[in-house]
Amino acid sequence: MRFIWKKVWVWVSVEESRWVKKLPIQYWFPWTDHTFFDRAKIEQDFWAIDTLVDATHSMVTKRWSEGTLWWQVYPNGIGFFLKALMWWVESSWEEVFEHVFTLLESNTHPTLTVGVNTPLWWSSYALAMIESMDFTAEVWGKFTVSINLKAREWEREANHVVSYNDEKWFVANMLKVFIADDLDHLDSAQNICLQSITVSFKKEIKDIECISSLDPIDYINSSFSIEGSMELLFQDNSYKEDYLQWRFKALRILAEDTLHPYSEDNYPTFMLDLSKVVITDWTPAFTLDDITKQSISFKGHYDLRTKKAVEIYLKNTQVSY
Repeated sequence: MRFIWKKVWVWVSVEESRWVKKLPIQYWFPWTDHTFFDRAKIEQDFWAIDTLVDATHSMVTKRWSEGTLWWQVYPNGIGFFLKALMWWVESSWEEVFEHVFTLLESNTHPTLTVGVNTPLWWSSYALAMIESMDFTAEVWGKFTVSINLKAREWEREANHVVSYNDEKWFVANMLKVFIADDLDHLDSAQNICLQSITVSFKKEIKDIECISSLDPIDYINSSFSIEGSMELLFQDNSYKEDYLQWRFKALRILAEDTLHPYSEDNYPTFMLDLSKVVITDWTPAFTLDDITKQSISFKGHYDLRTKKAVEIYLKNTQVSY
């Protein structure tokens, strides 16, 4: 059977027990690019026999799955992945639902069940852990996220009824970015005129393996890092001085969809706060006949004063995660 990728559906559920497949399905998400597939390690024999051919036999010694999913940031759907990224979430309700995600200091963050359904097969992948999550926005574009996952090998899945939410996504012109000396001053900071911004979260995932098993029995996350970059106009020396003087700052990305309000004062909202960042690279761009710009790379740190490195806030219609 021949088909196009638009006929491939992807779904996700947060597992209640690690590597135990979670049903019913919690969210079908409209992906834009997808490289999440099955993987295998093949071992070949290498012994001296009466032939020039380099192998006579091969066997599978390890099976797993991994890959990346790209899509727009949706106010409801992104929360399922944020829980797997950071674990701890507090939810409340006041006209709409509000969720605050903070990092749990644990090596066993929540796992996901990811489903990939095509006209040829229906499969699910348990014990899916996030290795990295990159948020990106640039002028005239969308607010997108790419999520790299590692999971156990596939299981055959039953045929499910596909059901997508009628959910609007964020675009780049809904974003505002603020920088202040600390978290307490972000509310009064001025929006920065940016051409692009990327914030990346990365975990170092360790495979827990046994001789008697073809696939890993578990994954743990041994570290959590935060990095990012920005491109903006070069209008003064403030970022250059922050770079050379190693000044720590707090950073906020705020996305509000005022075109589709829930009520008079409530909008779909995504807010990401980094408690303590420092500029690790500063590069001006001097190009003939072009506007002078500057590129900045930054590194997120754990703030001993606030006991935080990152906090993400959502306002949406999702009851809980």
